[in-house]
Amino acid sequence: MKIDLRITILSLALASLSAMADDAPVKITELFKRDHPELAGKEILVKRIELGPGASAPPHAHPGMVTGYIETGSLEFQLKGGPLLKLKAGDTFFEPAGSHHMVAKNTDPAAKVVIIAFVVNPKGAPLSTPIDEQTP
Repeated sequence: MKIDLRITILSLALASLSAMADDAPVKITELFKRDHPELAGKEILVKRIELGPGASAPPHAHPGMVTGYIETGSLEFQLKGGPLLKLKAGDTFFEPAGSHHMVAKNTDPAAKVVIIAFVVNPKGAPLSTPIDEQTP
C-alpha cells in the first residue's frame, strides 16, 4: 500500500512539472544538430522557440550567429545599438555572433510567437547567455 501511494504521489508530481513546463513563457526545442561540415569547432543547430502570450526573453548574447524566421505571431526585436523592430509571421532577422539581444517580446497578449532559429555556434557552447544590460 505504501508503494502504491508513493507511485501515485510521484505520478502527480511529474504531471504537475510537465504541465508547468508546457506553460513556460519561453520554450526552446532542438530540431536539428550536427557538426559543421566545413568549420572545425562549429556546429549547426536549428531551434524552435516559442514565446507565450505577452512573454519576453531577458537580455542575452549568442556566442554564434543566428538567423531567425518568424513562423507565427508578432515580435518586438532589438539588438544593442539597433532600432526596435516589429516583426511578424514571414519576417526574418540576423544576429552576428556575440551581439547583445536586448528585446525579444511577444506583443500579442493572446497568442504565442513561434521562431525558427538557424544557428552556427561554437561546438558545445550554450545557445545564449544572460547579460545584465537593461538599456538598448
